Amino acid sequence: MNMIEFTPAAKEAIAQYKETLQIPEGFALRVGIRQKNSQDKGLLIGFDEKGEKDRLAHIDGIDVIYHAGQIFFFAGMIIDYQDIDGRKGFKFLEKVRQ
Repeated sequence: MNMIEFTPAAKEAIAQYKETLQIPEGFALRVGIRQKNSQDKGLLIGFDEKGEKDRLAHIDGIDVIYHAGQIFFFAGMIIDYQDIDGRKGFKFLEKVRQ
């Protein structure tokens, strides 16, 4: 079981962005939180270089970097890519527990 999952749409969008934006070698997909204040911790996704405090995981063929202390905010989530009425973007979805 992976700490996060990607939908097929998300995997396709990540590959397209990586190619279109010409992401340099050595960069990986960063998943984490954008801490605005103690009550508003928005999740983020983007390409970045691995820092010395980051961890690297290989998930569905995608290199994912994250800060170990932030994993509790997104562990078990599904990352989807949606295009609804011209509004495109990644969305974090909670996995339905059975």
